[in-house]
Amino acid sequence: MADAQAGGSEGESISNKIENLMDAMKDWERKPIIQVGNVIVEVVKLPKKEGRKRVEPEKLSLHVRMADSFRGVLVASHDDLRDLVDALSNKVVTEVIEAIEKVNKKRRRVEFKL
Repeated sequence: MADAQAGGSEGESISNKIENLMDAMKDWERKPIIQVGNVIVEVVKLPKKEGRKRVEPEKLSLHVRMADSFRGVLVASHDDLRDLVDALSNKVVTEVIEAIEKVNKKRRRVEFKL
């Protein structure tokens, strides 16, 4: 029973931290949360979005990107994260990236202009 309460307060702590981040961050500001190899996951604050028929409030999202790039993928929901993980862990994707690596290794050469 104590473990369940500790887990609940831990989750509340993370929720409070995220809520404080929402208030403190500026639009498009990023806060890195983890780097695994060459992949960086960060929290980014997306600005309020006004359309003709509706207004979407500002929100936080995860931004997954490579270390040498500013562009990446925004993940705004648990369903999006699950879909991304499922897609990247698919056997076909693994086979394709292995084939890409083989082709790139064959063609790897550096040419210098004189």
